[in-house]
Parts: sequence; C-alpha cells; structure tokens
Amino acid sequence: MKLLIAALLAAAPARAKTNDGFKMIGQAKLAAELASANPPQVYDANTPETREHVGVIPGAHLLDSSSRYDADKTLPADKSSALVFYCANRMCTASHDAARRALAAGYKNVSVMYDGIFGWRKAGRPLAPAPGRAAQIAPKAAAALVAEHGAVIVDVREGEERFETVPGARSMPMSRAEDPKAWSAFVAALPKNDTIVFYCASGVRAKAASERLAAQGYSTAFFKNTDQWKAAGLPVEPGPAR
Repeated sequence: MKLLIAALLAAAPARAKTNDGFKMIGQAKLAAELASANPPQVYDANTPETREHVGVIPGAHLLDSSSRYDADKTLPADKSSALVFYCANRMCTASHDAARRALAAGYKNVSVMYDGIFGWRKAGRPLAPAPGRAAQIAPKAAAALVAEHGAVIVDVREGEERFETVPGARSMPMSRAEDPKAWSAFVAALPKNDTIVFYCASGVRAKAASERLAAQGYSTAFFKNTDQWKAAGLPVEPGPAR
C-alpha cells in the first residue's frame, strides 16, 4: 500500500494544476503531445548559456525573458492555443514565471514541463541547437530529428560528387548558394521552426552553410558526409553522379 501511495504521489504533478492555474507535465507527456496531430507551442525560458551548452527542444520558441517577454508579439494570437513552457530542471522556476505571464495575458491552456531541458536530455529525447548557432551533430541524432520533429537534411555538394545521398535530403550545391537570389529562394522554402541539417564531403562546406543559415535565425546543424552516415548504420541511396 505504501508503495502504491508513493507511486501515485510521484505521478501527481503530471496531471495536477497549480494554484497559479497552469498544469504541470513531465517530459514523456510532452513528447507524446508533440507527436500528436495537434502539438502544443513550446517555449524555452532558459538562459543563452544553457541553450548554448545543452540545446533546445526541437521547434521550441526562445523567450528573451521569462517574466518580461512581450506576450502579444511572442505567443500565438489564438488564446485557446496549447502552450508549454520549460527551463532547466525541476528546481528551476523561470518556466513558472513565463507560464504566469501567459495566463495573465488571457491564455487558458498553459502548462509547464517540470523536467526541464536536463530531464528531456536525460530521457534521451532529441535536442536541437539553439537558433543562431551552428553545431556538429551525430548522424543518428540527425536521423532522430528528421523522424520525430520534421528536421530537413540538405546536401551542399556539387552534382558530380553525389554518388550516394541521404534518403530525402534536399540538394543545394554551394556553387548555387553563392548566388544571393538562389540562396534566398532556398531559405524561403525551408520550414522556419524545424532544424536544418547540412552535410557535404568532409564537413567544411556543411559547416559554412550551417553557420550562414544560423545567422539568419534558423536552428541548424551539420555532419561530415555520407561515409559518417553509413558508419552509424543508416541507409543511403544512389545519387545522380556517375
């Protein structure tokens, strides 16, 4: 009986409402909601230092302040939208401040993911670099971002180099990227809230493209090449080069 009570108490925060009016949910529930047909809007209330060293939940919006952000400019127009805020861990309350501000602005469906980014990482959930920062990523992590969060993979090699390609990867050769109009058209076709992952032949061009796009406010990452992808046990397909 004692074990049962303890288990129920441990599970209580995942479905309980606080006195402030927002709900408390764990990382597993948030992951399930993000995979649903109607995912919530997620907001990161962490410091730039935490984002730099740990990353963010893929697709999360970054708050410039947990207690002073502009709700009208930051949050969706529809006040019935599902919102989830998170910060570092169970001891961090920046997410609580952010949730209170959303409630004060008239939003009704507000939650805090109490495990924070460290709990998310500990559970093995995918992480994305914060927008504005390019980071090298392991191929398996990139594949997980594609499968679970709609990340886009881009091959920046020239056509003559593309003997093998990552399935589903888009092609944006660096020779074309040097054309401002071509680059602008490429960027305009990218999803703004998903991570863009680049690769090339050795990682040099992929890093350059990743940094360029990150400077435009996108969440980006890069890995070296298809050899690294294959070494991770991931599939490739024939490319157009002969």
